Amino acid sequence: MKSIKRQRQRIDFLTKVTLNFPTNGEMLNALMKNISMKGIFVETDKKIPIDTPCIAEIIITAPNSKLIMQIEGFVSRHDSEGLGIQFKNDMEWFAFFSIYEHYGRIRKKNDEIN
Repeated sequence: MKSIKRQRQRIDFLTKVTLNFPTNGEMLNALMKNISMKGIFVETDKKIPIDTPCIAEIIITAPNSKLIMQIEGFVSRHDSEGLGIQFKNDMEWFAFFSIYEHYGRIRKKNDEIN
């Protein structure tokens, strides 16, 4: 088994995501399981070929607001749990920082308590 060493902070983060595949006109609604500045992992049983380009629409909701991010990427891997999507370019730091600031700190605090 090949070991993958991640170079960026990855945050467990459950939210809705829509993947649009312009090359075949397919659209996939899924649940995002985690995110980093370089990509996301989505839970799905759909197998999309590696290197297939896509546009990920990530929907983040809060009690008083909703943020929708659209990011170009491609399928970088798939396994029995879902698809890895690598972004064409790193996500802008301010979008990732907002996610980390809220959800990363909560997770870190919960890990310290447990």
